Amino acid sequence: MDRLILFRRKKINKTFPLDFYGEAGSWRFIIRAEQPSEVLDAMYWRAYISCHRKDFDLLHMATDKFNYKYNYSTSDVSELHFAAGTSPLRVNMMGPIVPISVILDRVNQVPSTTYI
Repeated sequence: MDRLILFRRKKINKTFPLDFYGEAGSWRFIIRAEQPSEVLDAMYWRAYISCHRKDFDLLHMATDKFNYKYNYSTSDVSELHFAAGTSPLRVNMMGPIVPISVILDRVNQVPSTTYI
């Protein structure tokens, strides 16, 4: 009986805004859905932008940023000058947070041949 009372007193987590993380190489970004009706659009555009990253200027559309760490490995010959030996190099990076409503507004404004 006491356990049921404890479960009822738990705080309900707020679901929105819902973030969808995208990645293009070592660069990461977030597409944010503010409402339930935006979830499918956010999932679609996250996948599309991950594949067509160079077509979008997310930095100028961003409303916020997030920090993350990226581990560069020295397995690539071009990166050997960054770290000595086989130890990975940890780099602090920032990624943009873009609401899906901003992306949809931009896509609707621009002709279909070029996106943003």
